[in-house]
Amino acid sequence: MFDRIVKAAVLLAACVPVVGSAQVMEPHREGSWELSLSGGAVWIDPALRDFLTSGSPENRFTHDEDASRVMPTAVARIGYNFTRNLGVSISGGGAMADGVTYLNPTGALTYTANLNANTSPFVLIGTELTRISGDNGRITHSTWGAHAGLGIRQMVSQNLALRLEGRVAIAGYNEVPMRRNTTYAPMGTLGVSYFIGGRRPEATVIADPPRTETVYVTRVDTVRVFRTDTVYRQPTMMMGDQVVLRVQFRTNRAELLPQSRIVLDSVAMAIRSTPGSSWQVEGHTDSVGADAANMALSRARAQSVVQYLVSRGIAAGSLVAEGYGETRPVTTNATVEGRAQNRRVQMSRIPAPPAQPAP
Repeated sequence: MFDRIVKAAVLLAACVPVVGSAQVMEPHREGSWELSLSGGAVWIDPALRDFLTSGSPENRFTHDEDASRVMPTAVARIGYNFTRNLGVSISGGGAMADGVTYLNPTGALTYTANLNANTSPFVLIGTELTRISGDNGRITHSTWGAHAGLGIRQMVSQNLALRLEGRVAIAGYNEVPMRRNTTYAPMGTLGVSYFIGGRRPEATVIADPPRTETVYVTRVDTVRVFRTDTVYRQPTMMMGDQVVLRVQFRTNRAELLPQSRIVLDSVAMAIRSTPGSSWQVEGHTDSVGADAANMALSRARAQSVVQYLVSRGIAAGSLVAEGYGETRPVTTNATVEGRAQNRRVQMSRIPAPPAQPAP
């Protein structure tokens, strides 16, 4: 018996390849029907084979005493998937060789790792009924049994999948001698599954963030900086006679993060309200890292802000980008909070040249 169990395990291992990480597809197959057609082979237990080939030619099931141990089989299956993990199925299968016909209806419970994935391994356990008949009209009693197996689906389109499955069936036949009336029948199949229906989860409604109609205006050297205190709190902050822009960049890079756009859009609107003005954009860093690298990074970040403002309609000639690295901290670099304040981009208006006296 141990040898047969080992053989069955080897067959299952050969039928189920190593599965990599699964990538989730958009379709939702919860509540879907699965129609499958498969073909493969079933291995006949030696004790059952001996019974089928025993006796006189007119009494035995097979044509001769040397019947094959492996028989081709075909299976049709219909299943219903309650969730992306749990489903049930019923199937009808048959095998025929050497004058012997097997009929094998089954019912199974299936657990799938993730039915919505591109590659979805599964395990199954169920019960089955087996009936064997021969050319001479001999028929075994219908025999109840159980089976367990492993399988994998690989989606090839929105609704179509390849299905590879291996399982082992255990059944008892009254006709088989009592010393070995329990038989084992490993089976491997390969086929296709087609999914019908399915339900998508209810859409999650994400409410728009609260907005306020109030616009706060602050004068900074005759330029109006509009600050909308809603989801993005205080896009600008006063520091002396300069405006600190609450913009964010990717770590150690000059690439602006998306949430910085609303800040710079507000700044662009303010600059457009003061035509003819010129502005200096200054980049600053904390003290972490090499001085030269910090200087280059601060200059690049200031230039990124200038480029964005130009893309919003501000004249390039009215903006100057400067980088000061870690040379002008506004607080200590000894704490996390202090370093966060020192990493900043700020703006100040460039004073207009004094008017020339009239001749």
